[in-house]
Amino acid sequence: MTDYDCIIVGGGISGLSVAYGLHRRGASVLLVEASARVGGAMHSLRTPDGYRLDCGPNTVTSKSAALWQHFAELGLMSERMVAERSSARRFILLGGRPELIPTAPGGLLRTPLLSTKAKLRILAEPLIPRTRQPDASVAAFFARRLGREPAERLVDPFVSGVYAGDPQATSVKAAFPSIWEAEQRAGSIVRGMLSRRARAPKKPKGARPRSVLFNFAGGLAAWPQAVAHALSDDHVWLNTRAQALRQLGQRWELVVEREGLSQIVSADVIVLAAPAYAAADLVAGLDAAAANALRGISYPPMAVVHLGYRRDTVAHRLDGFGVLCPSGERRGVLGILWSSTMFGSSAPAGHVLTTTFVGGARMPETTRQSDADLIAMVMREHEQILGARGAPAMTQITRWARAIPQYTAGHAQRMDALGQLEAEHPGLFLLGSYRDGLSVEKCWDKGIALADRLTHQGTLAQCTPMAALQ
Repeated sequence: MTDYDCIIVGGGISGLSVAYGLHRRGASVLLVEASARVGGAMHSLRTPDGYRLDCGPNTVTSKSAALWQHFAELGLMSERMVAERSSARRFILLGGRPELIPTAPGGLLRTPLLSTKAKLRILAEPLIPRTRQPDASVAAFFARRLGREPAERLVDPFVSGVYAGDPQATSVKAAFPSIWEAEQRAGSIVRGMLSRRARAPKKPKGARPRSVLFNFAGGLAAWPQAVAHALSDDHVWLNTRAQALRQLGQRWELVVEREGLSQIVSADVIVLAAPAYAAADLVAGLDAAAANALRGISYPPMAVVHLGYRRDTVAHRLDGFGVLCPSGERRGVLGILWSSTMFGSSAPAGHVLTTTFVGGARMPETTRQSDADLIAMVMREHEQILGARGAPAMTQITRWARAIPQYTAGHAQRMDALGQLEAEHPGLFLLGSYRDGLSVEKCWDKGIALADRLTHQGTLAQCTPMAALQ
C-alpha cells in the first residue's frame, strides 16, 4: 500500500487544480484518472489540413494575476493567445438573422431584439416585488422581473449557451446566485447590484487588470497537459479506475484498478473531483443521501460539430464571437461559435472554422442522429443563418454522452447534502463543475482555493513550500 498526503480522483481541470495547488507547496499527491488522458471535457485536436479544434470548452475569460502566475510556472504564458477584439461582439438569432447583443444602455434602446413595449417593461424592474418562493426557474424568474420577451430572447439563449440547459428547468438560485441574492437583499436586481457595488471596497487608483478571452496555441487542452507534466507520471495515474473508498480512523483508503490489478492507496485527504455520477458510487457506502443527491444531477448529451469552409463560401462577415439561438427560433442547434474570428490560427489561410453545439437539456434527441444526418442538419443551419454555400472543406463531430451538469430545481438542497457528507467525514472533499459554478476559470479557482485551505488549516501533514524544493 502506498501513502500520500492527498489523493485526487478525477483528472479534469478541477482535480488538476487541487493537485497542482498542493504540489507547488510540496505535498505528496496522487491523481487517478479513469481515461487515457487528463483534461476531461478540455480536449483539443489538430487536423491534417491545419484546423485546430477544441471539442469541449473553446475559450476562457480571466483577468486574474494569480492565474497568469500559474501559467508562467507551467510554461504556458508564451503559448497563451488573446482573442481578437471583435470577439466582444456577440449575436442572438432573431427571425433567422444574427442580431448584435447590446452592451450599453444606448444599444438596448436601439436593438431590434426587443419591442418598444419590452424595453419599457425592463425599466419597471425596480418596481416588481421580490419573490417569497425559496427558488424559481430561470424562465419564471426573469419573466417576472424583466418581462416575458426579454426572458425568451435574451436570457433563454444565454442559459442554452453556457449550461446547455433548459431555462424552464434551471434553478435561478443555483445558476445565477448573485442575481438571486440581489433580488432577495434589495427587492430588485438593479437596486441589489447597485448597493453591492456601493458597499464594495474602493479599488486603488491606477491601471486595472482587463479581462481577456484566451486560448493556447495548441488548444485549451495544453493547460491540463502542462499541469500533468508538472506533476509527473509518477503522480498522475491514467487508465486507473477508482473502485471503492473507505475511512480508517484519520486516514482514507482508495481501492483502484490499474493495469488489470487492484491495489490500495491511502492518504490524509481524498478529493473526489470526478463527475457527480462517478462520485456517487464512491460515497454510497458512506452516505446514501449524498449519493442520491449526486445521482440527481443530470448530464444531458451534446454533440460538438466543427465545420471548415473556404472564406469566400460564407456570406456572413463572422465579425464576432458567434450567435446563440433562443428556443423560440426553433433551430436544430444551440449556437454557432465563429472560432477562426476569435483565433485566426485555428483555420488554415483562406478558410474559416465554426463550432456548433447540438443537444443539451433542451434538445437531447438531436444528438441521436447519425453522423451524416447531424452534419447535414448543421450545414443547413449554416446555409440559413450564415449564408454558407456548398460542402464544407472539413467536418468533425465530437459526441459527449454526458456533457454539462445541470443546475436544476433542488440543486441547493443537493449541495447541502454534500456539505453534510463532508462535515461528517473529515478529510473528504467533493469538487467539480456541478458545484458552485461550471466555468473553466471557476473550476480552477475552486481547486486552488481548496489546496490553500488544506495547507493553511493544517489538514495535511506539514508541506514544504515549492520554493524550498527548487
